[in-house]
Amino acid sequence: MAWEIPLRTIDDPEELAGPIDVLGIVRALNTGSQIFSSSRVDTVMGMTLIHVDPAQVAPVGPGECDNVFTILRTLTYPWTEEQPDPRLRGFLLQGPDRMRLYVDHEVDTDVVAADVRPSGASTALLAALPSLVEERERMVRGDIDDPHCSRLINLVDW
Repeated sequence: MAWEIPLRTIDDPEELAGPIDVLGIVRALNTGSQIFSSSRVDTVMGMTLIHVDPAQVAPVGPGECDNVFTILRTLTYPWTEEQPDPRLRGFLLQGPDRMRLYVDHEVDTDVVAADVRPSGASTALLAALPSLVEERERMVRGDIDDPHCSRLINLVDW
């Protein structure tokens, strides 16, 4: 199935819809069942094509998965020519608003796990992450029940 979403806004046909507007419509179209009038359904290249009327679709805002994706995307492809440091080795979703990032440095095999809250101040956290993983006072004391890391730091409330 394919959707045709007009890129002009409903209120002012001269103004283009922004990426956040279009993404909100796509999120809405992907949640729950949708019923479309047969006059809005067509076929193109063997696929069902639905002509979306933005006035009939209530955009849906970003959710937890969007925040998680932003964090992972920033750590793996930081929009610079330099390789990210620390490097992301893996991640684990631990709950509705908790994620564990596994990072290391290229010259070091010491894997550090950092518990973060995806809905938190992720931009500031990601900018400060290289220095935060080095701060020994943030390290969780005691036994770490995680075989994938040698140190664990708690950045949930950072």
